[in-house]
Amino acid sequence: MGSSAQATSHENLDTASAIRTEIITGSHLFKIYGYSLIKGIGIGKAIKSHIFTVGGYNWIIKFYPDGKTNDEKEFISIFLQLKSKATDVKARTTFTILQQNGAPSNLSRTMPVHTFKSSSDTSYAAWGYSQFAKKTEVEASKHLKEDTVTVKCIVSVLKGTKLEVTNPYGIIVPPSNLNQNLANLLESGNGADVTFVVKGERFKAHRWMLAARSAVFNAELFGCMNEKWADTITVYDMEATVFKSMLYFIYSDSLPNFEGCDDDSERQNMRLMAQHLLVAADRYQLERLRLMSEDSLCKNLGVRNAVNTLILAEQHNCSQLKAKCLKFMSYPEIFKAVVLTDDFHNLMKICPSVLKDFNRVSFFS
Repeated sequence: MGSSAQATSHENLDTASAIRTEIITGSHLFKIYGYSLIKGIGIGKAIKSHIFTVGGYNWIIKFYPDGKTNDEKEFISIFLQLKSKATDVKARTTFTILQQNGAPSNLSRTMPVHTFKSSSDTSYAAWGYSQFAKKTEVEASKHLKEDTVTVKCIVSVLKGTKLEVTNPYGIIVPPSNLNQNLANLLESGNGADVTFVVKGERFKAHRWMLAARSAVFNAELFGCMNEKWADTITVYDMEATVFKSMLYFIYSDSLPNFEGCDDDSERQNMRLMAQHLLVAADRYQLERLRLMSEDSLCKNLGVRNAVNTLILAEQHNCSQLKAKCLKFMSYPEIFKAVVLTDDFHNLMKICPSVLKDFNRVSFFS
């Protein structure tokens, strides 16, 4: 009799699992104007930030210019307090006093993870540093600019853990890179069917992309306007760098970062670019670009640029930006400084109706 061998098969199924901690991080800038005026309000007395939300919970920053207790009277105390009605909220916090250019300084401390609880006992609801920094150290530093100190609070809320199991038959799908592909298309000019001339510089683009992103471009390039038949279109009243940045936004839905400049002149250039892009966005009905520009201008408000920003907001119907400007200038010390600028007199000539808006904004509201 013959013999036969029985075939055996071995199937190797490799699996894996992992625990991932979900962390939601947010930050809040607490600008304290007139520091010399609040210094001396008393030990244990705090000034509080506006309520901000991170991880679905409401928080406030409590700043004690004369220390939280008598033992800390030579120090500045800073605390984070949970305002939502919740228990067992785990969060890690970093407090940093920013430099004049907005960059972090060496006056920075990170707390370990703390469990916050809603309670009348602030030892559960608030956590921070009683001896964050000596008052003399802060006052002697260059971080105190125009009698203003800025505290940045970064809060990382631990939302829990998530079990992940790796499927051996699964396929790893990379994130979308459509925006980068379209940006590369703009850069290469492949298939471009229209050229814009702006202050002598030429920019190639694609009619279909411009029309899809902007109702104004759609009307110009596919409507009844003369530009429909033109291969070359001249754009007036706009700088070439601004038009180039706007085109990049149209293709990629993003812009170079407005923040993070260490040099004052660079920050000024970024503010000017944000102003020009806001005007361009209004002109071509690019709502997201307009809001991005407004946001950048809001984050960079100062005595020297507040009035011009307010004029810009008034002229282009930017209600949120206008409200931020009015709020910024509603502080008595800020308003006194702004009134002395030449820009304020221009404001009264260009937008006299803004006076009524000032009357509706209460100081320290």
